[in-house]
Amino acid sequence: MSGAWAKLLTMALESTAIVLTERIDALAAALRAAGVSQEQSTSLLASAASATMHALTLDALLDEPAPEVVRPEPARVVEPMLVRVPLAA
Repeated sequence: MSGAWAKLLTMALESTAIVLTERIDALAAALRAAGVSQEQSTSLLASAASATMHALTLDALLDEPAPEVVRPEPARVVEPMLVRVPLAA
């Protein structure tokens, strides 16, 4: 891995870590505001912290960026055609 790539990866991981930490803080505030019990809050926040660590570990283990997701173009809606069929008399 080149030095420039390693620096970019480190910056991306730090940015991801900051965003995830802010989300855990927001979750804690929301749980307090909702009056969730201390035991339930502790359990939920522990799970969120664990998931965050797993996500950051996976990001760090990847030595190349994930491939871009290619989304197919939306299907076009075709108006039905009226076809006149001559009937035998």
